[in-house]
Amino acid sequence: MTVAIVPKKLLLCMVILALSACSSSPQKPTPTPTKPSQEYTEVPLQQQERTANQWLAVAQTVEGAEQVDALLQAAATLQRDEQWQKSAVVVGQIQRHFSSSQLAPSQQQLVALLEARFAAHEARWPYVEQLLQPLLTPRLTADYPQQTLELALQAARAQQHWQQAAHFQLQLVNIRPTEGNNEAAQAVWDTLKYVSQPSDVVLPPASQRTREVAGWAALMRTLHEINRQPEALLALAENWQQQFSAHPGQFVLDELTKLTSTPRNNVVVLLPLSGQYQAQGTAVRDGMVMALARQPQVKATFVDTNQLDFSRLPELLQQHQANLLLGPLLKPNVAAVDATLLPEGLPWLTLNEQEATLDAQHALQHYFALDSETEIRQAAAHMAAQGHRHPVVFAPDTTRGRQQAEVFAQAWQQQFADDMPLESGNYSTTDEMKSAVQQQLGVSQSDARIYQVKIAAGKIIVDAEARSRADLDSVYLVGGIEQTRLLKPFIDVNISAFRKALPVYANSGSHTLRNSLSENDLDNVRFTEAPWLLPNHTQQQMLEDMLKLRSTWGYNDARLAAFGHDAVVLSQRLPLLQLMPGISAEGLTGNLHVEAQRIIRELQWARFDEHEVVAR
Repeated sequence: MTVAIVPKKLLLCMVILALSACSSSPQKPTPTPTKPSQEYTEVPLQQQERTANQWLAVAQTVEGAEQVDALLQAAATLQRDEQWQKSAVVVGQIQRHFSSSQLAPSQQQLVALLEARFAAHEARWPYVEQLLQPLLTPRLTADYPQQTLELALQAARAQQHWQQAAHFQLQLVNIRPTEGNNEAAQAVWDTLKYVSQPSDVVLPPASQRTREVAGWAALMRTLHEINRQPEALLALAENWQQQFSAHPGQFVLDELTKLTSTPRNNVVVLLPLSGQYQAQGTAVRDGMVMALARQPQVKATFVDTNQLDFSRLPELLQQHQANLLLGPLLKPNVAAVDATLLPEGLPWLTLNEQEATLDAQHALQHYFALDSETEIRQAAAHMAAQGHRHPVVFAPDTTRGRQQAEVFAQAWQQQFADDMPLESGNYSTTDEMKSAVQQQLGVSQSDARIYQVKIAAGKIIVDAEARSRADLDSVYLVGGIEQTRLLKPFIDVNISAFRKALPVYANSGSHTLRNSLSENDLDNVRFTEAPWLLPNHTQQQMLEDMLKLRSTWGYNDARLAAFGHDAVVLSQRLPLLQLMPGISAEGLTGNLHVEAQRIIRELQWARFDEHEVVAR
């Protein structure tokens, strides 16, 4: 192999000058790395005691491949010493003065690895994946397998690509077993527990697969099978233990056994059953009764929070021998519960979230909320995934409307590494709605330009039509059905005739039980909704029966009932869901899974198609 020879002094001078510039010029703040570099397996250094400057001095005395090796050792040493910018300078000089064809394969791989580590330090994860791709396919590099897998795993975890992360994690275990190290086993499970489809995880070839890797893969499948067959928990767990005795993943099943050993069949439920929020509390209670009818082993005692002295809650729990607490429903009442006085081993599922300034104070406390913010965040993520990049948000000019528009703005920016443009318009009256639409779609500006042209033209007849902005590609509506019914026609008529209609997205507030007179106005509006309230749901008959029984109800009440139903279901299934967040429960309000101590609802999308609602 031949390597182009760069004059020693010239190359070294260029490196030193670049390093000097790196040290003296102002630097843009570097994002804090997700994973400290010292947790990486080190790149093998030929002489650990040498400094980066000493390696650069060596590079001055050698030529060809030895010169490249010395520069790479200098870059690796700088990374070890947390001097990231200087390391990037050295790697950059290698790339500038030596083409990839002039480097040995192992040198090319080390250049890519060092550059990827620097990109990881700056949290540029897609670029990390791009740099590592040649080291992972068509086969894993033989020179730096452990270092490459560690970095690929970090990039996948940072982006929550859990199936891919599990693939890299198990490959890593295959070449670096945990060997009874409890911390290492916990680290493995901290990746695998987020997998939602174990069958999609690519495993090492069977001929090369270690027994430990096989056990981890089987453990994921076992827990997902327990989710489908809760009654078979003991049999499925015992079967895994027989196949993989002394496996480091045993602690997972031990924890599940511990969480499920205490019964959850005597429930105290805190709801507002009188006063201002009686209707909401009653709807939630009806949904709970619906779920309890299918679980006769669970007994519930309903307590009216309007009649409750919260300081006596511990006494009340003792009186009813409760082993599970559900509620309260109202946010101020959640804050009124003194968690420090609750029994330590009592599972507690609140039916709202605490204020942002409060933290969870109870080890077995989880939050479940029927909130509009969840819908808004999912809408932002969905619209970004659909390829939209320039949406406009219309919201009522109220405190609540502005707050919800801000939630969308924050969720939108989280979808992208760089700031993405987001337009917004607010309104208080119907006239302001029309003005806000025309202003944001650019029609007002177009009309103004046409007016100026007509003035300049004098007596000459100018035939012109206002045009809407070409850069906007979607609309999100904050508000209820009344606002959507008025805004949608305004949006449609203000789009230029030669342009396609803008996709309009909304939340479940635009889907009510008795909106047959407004269907034409809502045509093609896409919205998020609880699956139970969409056509062809498996429990549709139960919904129809409930609406007949409660003739005054609309869909808002039905959502609360679905929420109460799901709260009871969740209360019984939380041990498995908190142990493996990748597992979800199919609820009436959405697909439910646990993140930290919160229950996350994944709603379903639907759209109005003239006189019908079509689930997507």
